[in-house]
Amino acid sequence: MFMKETVDILIKDGIVITMDAQRRIFERGSVAISGDKIVAVGKSNEINEKYKADKVFDARKKIVMPGFINTHNHLFQVLFRSLGDDLTLWEWWPTAVGYYIYKLNKDDMYNASVVGNIELIRSGVTTNLDYQYATLTHYCKAPDDCSIGTIKGMVDVGIRGIVARGCGDLEAFDRAEWGLPPKIFESIDDAIKRTLALHKEWDGKADGRIKIWIAPGAPFVISDEGSMKVREFATKYKIPISMHFHETRREVEEWKKAHNNMTPIQYYQEKFNFFGPDVVAVHCVWMDEKDIKIFKETGTSVSHNTMSNMYLASGVAPVPEFVKNGINVTLGVDGAASNNNQDFFEMLKGTALLHKVARVDPLAITAKQVLEFATINGAKAVMMEKEIGSLEVGKKADMFIMGTNYVNMAPLNNPISQVVYTGKAHNVETVIINGKIVMEDKVIKTVDEQKAIEKANESAARIIEEAGRTEIIRKVSFSW
Repeated sequence: MFMKETVDILIKDGIVITMDAQRRIFERGSVAISGDKIVAVGKSNEINEKYKADKVFDARKKIVMPGFINTHNHLFQVLFRSLGDDLTLWEWWPTAVGYYIYKLNKDDMYNASVVGNIELIRSGVTTNLDYQYATLTHYCKAPDDCSIGTIKGMVDVGIRGIVARGCGDLEAFDRAEWGLPPKIFESIDDAIKRTLALHKEWDGKADGRIKIWIAPGAPFVISDEGSMKVREFATKYKIPISMHFHETRREVEEWKKAHNNMTPIQYYQEKFNFFGPDVVAVHCVWMDEKDIKIFKETGTSVSHNTMSNMYLASGVAPVPEFVKNGINVTLGVDGAASNNNQDFFEMLKGTALLHKVARVDPLAITAKQVLEFATINGAKAVMMEKEIGSLEVGKKADMFIMGTNYVNMAPLNNPISQVVYTGKAHNVETVIINGKIVMEDKVIKTVDEQKAIEKANESAARIIEEAGRTEIIRKVSFSW
């Protein structure tokens, strides 16, 4: 008699969207997981006959697909949600972040990380790249107290997390004009040393789920010397870079006036040979043909922050041109202060619709392309395409199960289309990361979600009060 092979988890009889090289979809498929890896994926009649497991998920009337990969975030901004509505970037940062960021402590960072990552997991995200620039605050003066708070939140929630440690040695705002406290600066040399120390302590921890990168803020907040040092450091230690570029028209135009009509991207490539497959360039809204050519030739990835760019009215990135030129496009929710949520499904639909209407072309960006941005392209950007981003044998078991027996998903006529255009975060029922069940039947299994919400509320209330902004918040809330 044939003996079935025992695995840890068996997901049976679902619609399996693999996102593999052939973009296979099994209308009735199964996935077998052992440890942190996928050991089988394919037709249910073949997988079910070969494998058994103590933990079995009946995925009938459900979609099984690889977890989404979020390539840009600022988790601490969860605490500043809705504090900067209806402003441009240059008004928004001092208003929504500047007054509060220096009051953050390690516990605040942890509380924000837990709540933000739970929200991401609830919308199918299994990997989160957090651009952590609250490195030195009034309370986090010890090297990387705040970064460690963010990391520990990731570890406890169970997400696959990348913390890109921020750095910059120039001032971007007139603090006197905005009534902001003096900025606590660190030299780029110190930032590099601390990034390396953080990398040595945390990279590869939590069963390999944690990675450490470096994140120079933007060209206007870091000196030429600092930019060169970051590039040399990243090359020497093979530590990837995430950096904001060309988010607003104003920053590009001002840079060109000061740098012989060269855009920041052109300047950085000519002066520092900055770009390559180890760089995730964030936003990239105001791009010309030379900028696009640089990204194409260097293999640089773009993190397209659809909802944030719309919220701040920064503009519409030329994503269709990126795609035509073979540039690797990914998706990022950005911080909750410039988006107001961490809902990845909202961004899927928003991405497709934004580019359709901007080009007056229904084929400008398709549902299939959006799912590629969210999965396999994201994996390539974080340099993990051999480990995550698709459901394939040997890859990490990062995936979610999405119910279709909901009014917004019925009738299920086209799974790919409906994930993007009708899917909602509340359709995500189970999330598995690194072979561990992080959410089951919509219940987070790793931390106490209600306690996390209460702690985040306490952190936000204390920060707003210490910043002396309580009355302003009340005026904003009740000035109808």
